[in-house]
Amino acid sequence: MTIFLIFTLGTVWGSFFGLVIDRCPDASIISPRSHCGQCGQTLRWRDMLPILSQLLSHSECRYCGIKLPYWYGILELLCGGLFVIAWLGKIDLTVCLICLASVLMVGFDLKSHAFPLWVWLVFFLLLSFTTPCNPCVFGCLIIAILTEILDLKMGSGDWLYLGLLSFSIDFFYLTLCLLLASLGGLLYYALNPKQKKAEIPFLPFLLIGYLCTLFIFN
Repeated sequence: MTIFLIFTLGTVWGSFFGLVIDRCPDASIISPRSHCGQCGQTLRWRDMLPILSQLLSHSECRYCGIKLPYWYGILELLCGGLFVIAWLGKIDLTVCLICLASVLMVGFDLKSHAFPLWVWLVFFLLLSFTTPCNPCVFGCLIIAILTEILDLKMGSGDWLYLGLLSFSIDFFYLTLCLLLASLGGLLYYALNPKQKKAEIPFLPFLLIGYLCTLFIFN
């Protein structure tokens, strides 16, 4: 029963993350109330039950029938699973915060290839209070600032994200993470020739590299 409650709490956070990704940075996350983006109908409580509402409605709006993106339910499921894993002690608080930040920031990166700075700052402050900073964190922040000044191949957002990852991995594993992410990006380009001239979100590859270094190579 406790695990179910923890999972439900996680899905609620996932639902909130979905709202943040959907509205920011163009609209307020407070008002107006949750509504269908197509018909404008205000959603009722039964339309906003994490995972369950999307399953019961077959990922369609009950009022106008428009198809709803599946990523809402996936986001809720990921956050619910993450809360349970953390509750069972499989990961510590630092990794849990980094994974929560990753879910939110990767969502923004997939949506618009950028994320609001305040999202990164919130998790950076939380990690600063719970985990001692190491030189890699400051190194990534310095490089992020330099990318805003110089014409480097990686964006400042990628280095800010690497700064968060540095709270839980050292320089060697951070380098390995970057290497795995780069290989993943190259493989993606190789399998998708039409994307070679298009910009791709890099944070998903960094997240995969981080998880590999954390659970496979560490």
